[in-house]
Amino acid sequence: MEENRQSSNRLWLIGILSSIGLTVWAFLGWTGTELMFHATEGAKFCGNCHVMSPMVDSYLEDVHGGKNVSGFRATCLQCHLPHNSPLDYGLAKARTGLHDLWAQWTYDLEKIDWVAKRERREEYTYDSGCLSCHQNLERSTMASNKAFVAHRPYFQKTTQKTCVTCHAHVGHFELLHSLREHQGVAQF
Repeated sequence: MEENRQSSNRLWLIGILSSIGLTVWAFLGWTGTELMFHATEGAKFCGNCHVMSPMVDSYLEDVHGGKNVSGFRATCLQCHLPHNSPLDYGLAKARTGLHDLWAQWTYDLEKIDWVAKRERREEYTYDSGCLSCHQNLERSTMASNKAFVAHRPYFQKTTQKTCVTCHAHVGHFELLHSLREHQGVAQF
């Protein structure tokens, strides 16, 4: 009988310690992931790659990069990753990060045609990021406010256009100028 009680107590102790261990492990994993996501989302991190300096320079001169009265600054990943779900965000971040790492090791970065990539900007920006900050845009659009009438087809889903289709220069003030200043990066 005493042996059964000791065995039962050991099982309870193992169960409690396992639960505590799993909770601590989950908390540390979640916290570590959040810290890593935050540390790798902005211009400071993205600008570590020399090839990104024209984009970072033009971003820092833009309204979205902090050149505004309030000092608000969107992060690179607020525009360049999807925000429709945490899973999509995490998967896109992993895919993009692995691609960029692979590119650093294997591509001739001096030969990237950034002007041509800019023409495909819809592939590199996500409307969910725009709408996470511009939350009142749909409500303003559906009212009779003339300034927002152009957005109606977008919200009524009668067009295939994205935010950057029409707002081509958003996020990077005079990007072409920055690309030309960094001729060693962008060959035209």
